[in-house]
Amino acid sequence: MGCAGSVRMLVTGKGPDCFTEPLGTGPVPRARAARRAVIAAVVCWGVLMSTASRLSMGWDEGNAIRRAASAGWPYTTVREGHPAFYGLVIAAGRLVSPSWVAPLVAARLGPVTLFSIAAGAMCYRLAREFSARAAWVAVAALVLQPRLFAHAHFASIDGPLVSGWLLAWATFAPARRDGRWSIVWGIALGMTLSTKATGWMAPVGFVVWAAVYRDRPSLRALAIGLPLALATFWALNPPLWREPIDGFLTFWRLNLGRANQPGLNISTQFFGRMYNLDHPLPWYNTLVWTGITVPIGILSLFLLGLGRVVRRWRTDRAGMLLAMHWAVLLVVRALPGTPPHDAERLILPSFAFLAALAGIGAAARPHAAPSRGSPTVGHVLATASVLFCLASSGLSLLWYAPQWLSYYNLAIGGLPGAASAGMEPAYYWDAFDAEVVAWLNAHTRPGEKVVFAAGPGENLALLRRWGILRCEYRAKAEAVPRWRVIQHRPSAWTPQDRRLMEQEEAAFVKVIRRTGWGPWRLDVPLIGVYAVRNE
Repeated sequence: MGCAGSVRMLVTGKGPDCFTEPLGTGPVPRARAARRAVIAAVVCWGVLMSTASRLSMGWDEGNAIRRAASAGWPYTTVREGHPAFYGLVIAAGRLVSPSWVAPLVAARLGPVTLFSIAAGAMCYRLAREFSARAAWVAVAALVLQPRLFAHAHFASIDGPLVSGWLLAWATFAPARRDGRWSIVWGIALGMTLSTKATGWMAPVGFVVWAAVYRDRPSLRALAIGLPLALATFWALNPPLWREPIDGFLTFWRLNLGRANQPGLNISTQFFGRMYNLDHPLPWYNTLVWTGITVPIGILSLFLLGLGRVVRRWRTDRAGMLLAMHWAVLLVVRALPGTPPHDAERLILPSFAFLAALAGIGAAARPHAAPSRGSPTVGHVLATASVLFCLASSGLSLLWYAPQWLSYYNLAIGGLPGAASAGMEPAYYWDAFDAEVVAWLNAHTRPGEKVVFAAGPGENLALLRRWGILRCEYRAKAEAVPRWRVIQHRPSAWTPQDRRLMEQEEAAFVKVIRRTGWGPWRLDVPLIGVYAVRNE
């Protein structure tokens, strides 16, 4: 069925509701697409929950958990101006979690569940608009990106942001046809706005797409959904209830004025040089982060999908909507004045849409499939190539586990190559795992304490409260410093840290694994523990 037939089906309401030409075996009927979506969501949830206890706490996870449990409302108009939806997701997960579940896993339940629902929605929408193959490969690419996989676990901001953005995209197609779905789309978009200031870039893709294609159904959906999204943002952020205008201005002042706030002008090392808000990253940094932190197999499928969409942009409207959502954060992050820190995290939603485009790339067959009989050699090779791309990405996920946030692909020589090129081996303190904690607990005697260089204080407080970290670490504690723990994140090192690492040999070094060779030998130090001389 051609694109004209697809358009006729949209008008008449009969048959698949795609607005692109079919790929692979073509769009999937509603009932079958729904079954696939449920399977995708359940499998995604199972994989994430089964690994939730292996991944140690991310940099600001302790802060997010504390805020979610706070009696007040520490969002929107305080500190850095983060809005509240991610805290509600964390709190909801903890509320329904059984008492026997570990506290950290309970805090992660809400974000993991929301991400799994978004993965199911992605599967459904791609199956309806493209094909089952595009849907399955996209969900696999979503899960098999090590850095995105790690962020999907965290009781923090970015997993819910990705989930909200995907849900907004997935509900936009039915919103174009039915005013009632415009309400659902507006709420999903409002959830995205209410998760992080970055989420305010989500409407850009919809607006630009509707303008480029002069799509009247989309304009009607925007007219209904955008005001509802703003209303949802207001409803989810109580600090705005009494003072909507002043509160909204405060929200943006905090988010756009970080250079003037102590502790929020955070540096990062990029190819051996330090950058911050005063010295912005080069414009191409977003393309570099994509090119070196996404597995090459998935990246190859993405480039095939993106190329196909761009070549057929006049007719492949659904593909172009995905491409616009992928591109928007890469463009914004490339502008001067945007925060340079957190590596891929500030463009993380683009990785989700990259996965969707990878699905399109995987479904683009070399030539028309035979209606009967055996598949051609070309189809067998194409399928084998897709499976190889996914399998190689899966092996990377296993090889780097559970320090997925230290993943770099083979384009830069893996983690060893990235460290040699001047990229930061570790950033989020996720290498402070059970192995490191057990060593400190065993080698720190009563009356001694551990000093953390630029350590995640709120994470440490929770680990202490939960009985995981038993040694003393608090600065005001009357104990003799025994160890100094330094994460191998050069942008956070002080002159004292550098002198200590130059002059002393670490008593303990955390690496991912010491086996392997070349780019697969992951013996790059992520955390070092150094003895403190008390003279």
